[in-house]
Amino acid sequence: MIPRQIPVAAPTRVRQRLAEAAPGPRPVLHASATAIYVDLDGLALGLVSATASRVPCALWSTLPDLGDLAGQPVTVGYGALTIGGTEVRISRLVDPRITTVGRHGTPRIEPLLAVPSGWDLPADGRLTTAHLDRLIGRGPGLTPLGDDVLAGWLATRAALGRPDPVLAGAVRRRIGVTTLLSATLLDCALHGEAFPQLADWLADPCRDTRAALLAVGATSGAGLLAGASLALASVATEQPTDRPGRAAA
Repeated sequence: MIPRQIPVAAPTRVRQRLAEAAPGPRPVLHASATAIYVDLDGLALGLVSATASRVPCALWSTLPDLGDLAGQPVTVGYGALTIGGTEVRISRLVDPRITTVGRHGTPRIEPLLAVPSGWDLPADGRLTTAHLDRLIGRGPGLTPLGDDVLAGWLATRAALGRPDPVLAGAVRRRIGVTTLLSATLLDCALHGEAFPQLADWLADPCRDTRAALLAVGATSGAGLLAGASLALASVATEQPTDRPGRAAA
């Protein structure tokens, strides 16, 4: 039975975008029993079930299954999402930004499940604009694996207080070459927002948090882990005069 109203938790920036959106129908990008995504004026806005990962661009429900809502038309208005005859109403706010990075010891580049030829990920972890054409929109997965690697790198650098403004600007200029969902998640990463599994591993890099991160999606968790470990290595090997956005004397 489909409930008439669904209370959800919402990331702060998602709530703001919903509040600013003009009322009206929105196209559905993806619909399944675990997640429904719509195009909210260039943002891939999701509604996820209790069994799905808490995506930083989604409304988080406690429903175990969204199958009855899949295939229903979607409209937005007055800060709420309506799917068929069911109103999805925000009842609390959450902050998906990574807030803690624990002790990771000697940085170690985490291997990907399968690295496509030509990626040439740097041993020192320091991604540059030259790497972007090999990563953005490239690789397998609902969100391409290259995007996941980049999102893990960007979110981790932001969490460490060491964002790279040059690389961030280049990502924003190229972001339209990938899927809308991946582009939205890259924008989240630029703001330091991430899946809770990545935040948990960065805060406490133990076997359990690593396994939970690797379990995200078919390849997304592996890509995020690889990107985050690249970012940790890049900060460890970076010299003061090499800091992004700072010219050498």
